[in-house]
Amino acid sequence: MTHPRADLTALIDGALPASRAAEVRAHLDSCPACRGEEERLRGALAALSALPPPPELPPFFATRLEARLREERARPRTPAALRWLLGIPRPRLMALAGGLAAVAIAVAVPAHSYLETRAMVRDLDLLQDYETASALDVDTPEDAQLVAHLDQLLPSGGRP
Repeated sequence: MTHPRADLTALIDGALPASRAAEVRAHLDSCPACRGEEERLRGALAALSALPPPPELPPFFATRLEARLREERARPRTPAALRWLLGIPRPRLMALAGGLAAVAIAVAVPAHSYLETRAMVRDLDLLQDYETASALDVDTPEDAQLVAHLDQLLPSGGRP
């Protein structure tokens, strides 16, 4: 016979048919583990029966409970996307967050590098303009304007 753990509470309550109760008692006589389980169940029932009776419910308890339940039903529910996120087991949620962080880093690092390169090229252009201006002895703002527009001069006659 297998261990009749599911039938122990029914045996204690007297709810088993006589033939099944006799089988369970015979098993309890030969199985110390099931006998110990029966004793634990009897002890738990004795402890529960020693508890004081539940307190009286206040007047209009049922009415207030129903009103509270109606309020809860009327309250806006959590959006489906948030419920979906909250339903993900923590290890999977952490893996998802890590993956999103890796994608963000993979996009941000090259973008930052590109921006730094553009700033460096701009600075090099300014340095080249400075070297050109210092080589031509540009002293006045008008001379600087002329140097800035040298590329616009026409080849014929040298005038714009």
